[in-house]
Amino acid sequence: MLFCSRFSGICSVPRRANTVNLSPFSPRLVVAHSSIQLQKELHKPRNRRIAAIVDGDNGAPTLTPVKEARGNNPRKQKVAALIGGVAAALLVVIIVVLVYICLMRVKRFIRRTSETESSVPSPPVEWERGNMSPYAVALSVYNTQNLRQLTVLELEQATCNFNEINIIGQCRFGLVYKGLLQDGSIVAIKRRRHAPTQYFFHEVKHIAHVNHVHVLRLIGYCQDASQQLLVYEYLPNGNVGNHLYDAEGLPIGKLGIRQRLSIALGAAKGLAHLHNLVPPLLHMYFRTSNVLLDENFTAKVSDYGLTKLLVKGHHAGSSSAIDYFLDPELDLSKKFSEKSDVYSFGVFLLELISGREANGRIQLSSGDNLILQAKGCNDLGRFVDKTLGDNSMQAAKQMMELALMCIDASQQRLQMQIVVQELERIHRASEISQFHVEADEEIGAVALGSELFK
Repeated sequence: MLFCSRFSGICSVPRRANTVNLSPFSPRLVVAHSSIQLQKELHKPRNRRIAAIVDGDNGAPTLTPVKEARGNNPRKQKVAALIGGVAAALLVVIIVVLVYICLMRVKRFIRRTSETESSVPSPPVEWERGNMSPYAVALSVYNTQNLRQLTVLELEQATCNFNEINIIGQCRFGLVYKGLLQDGSIVAIKRRRHAPTQYFFHEVKHIAHVNHVHVLRLIGYCQDASQQLLVYEYLPNGNVGNHLYDAEGLPIGKLGIRQRLSIALGAAKGLAHLHNLVPPLLHMYFRTSNVLLDENFTAKVSDYGLTKLLVKGHHAGSSSAIDYFLDPELDLSKKFSEKSDVYSFGVFLLELISGREANGRIQLSSGDNLILQAKGCNDLGRFVDKTLGDNSMQAAKQMMELALMCIDASQQRLQMQIVVQELERIHRASEISQFHVEADEEIGAVALGSELFK
């Protein structure tokens, strides 16, 4: 029996009627299951009937399986939620990175501002055109690219606020402190309390322009409203005078003749390099205390190029104090030259030979100073440092002759390059002489030992 629904337009084929046997004596009732079921379906709402038909086993085609669609929605929602979470996390990370970069830039800007405020700005070049140093033409960015402009705060931290325990000396520029910079390098800091000058920056660049193995290297500088500071490489063995004489200016015998010759040769090369610059750079304050020694006792000339930083128009011979390193001819000419530095170097040689301080207390108390003693010396053995020994007399005599030529009248003085050549010759001769002495001693020891086999 075929039933068609006028509501849905779908036909269904009735199933076989089910037989229900109530009792053995009752008549058999046949219930048309399909008819009853169809009547119930007609009374259901339209949506429920469509779903029932779709779920049924009637083979009718459908385009939207309801149960599969409902089953896939939660999975898609989880995927979408996961993607959204990842995107949100990335966005948060990007925002944090951007904020960090902005904060670092602000911090860097504040640091630069504080550094600028802590130091007085260098004066423009136009301020000093009338008194521009002649070395300005020779300067280049390459020669001074490693020169550091340090802050007062950095130098205070390096010296424990310029504590007295860190003072290692004093020069004409001021007190010298031993300091430790933030990068771990040990330096010597020269500090001068003075109002800022318009020449400081350019003169510092002139000093930094010098680069030689026997010249002390300038690392950095600083200037504020009340002080000027120069930062140099630190040399652990101090100046030569500390190894020649004591506080009274008398010999202590720490250095042998070969070491003294090597120191003299290194200092001569450093001073000659200053004179060979174009134009020449005059030291104008050369002396034993300005020749420093590194860990290998290599000599380096220091305190060069500072005269203009101290007093404008300063003349080396204008001081009323007695200084035996200064050329006496400056009192007449008032004009410093390379030969004035040569005179100072001659006095330096006399200190190396005698082991005594030219400006020491003993020399100042007696009218017969070291220079006059050298010029009137008739017995070299009485002038030479007795701690050197007899084997050093030949080299000491040659050094003495060279020193007298350096302190002679300016017309007869040698140029520093000639002094370097003479010291190299003396040094070679000393090495050969020392070699023969050591060889003779070894041969003598062998000959003495051979007596045992006779």
